[in-house]
Amino acid sequence: MHNGVNVLSLKSIAYKLQKALTFKGRYITINQNQFYSEAFGKMSTKYILKEKVYENGKTKYKTIFETFRLIDVVNYLADTLKEGE
Repeated sequence: MHNGVNVLSLKSIAYKLQKALTFKGRYITINQNQFYSEAFGKMSTKYILKEKVYENGKTKYKTIFETFRLIDVVNYLADTLKEGE
């Protein structure tokens, strides 16, 4: 739980924001990598946001944000959506 909001709720919000951004022409992927953290003694998930860009006539995905907290992903996507209004 993150202050009363569960992870499934945050994922749902993140994907809704992602979809809203596609309607504005912003194509952002939400990737996650899991690994075992020796420091914390548990599995950790890193979230990586990448945006589709065109460079020299080629499609590429540029990393625009990285975090270990899903709430940060939601906040980043919400802020990005607000910027486009």
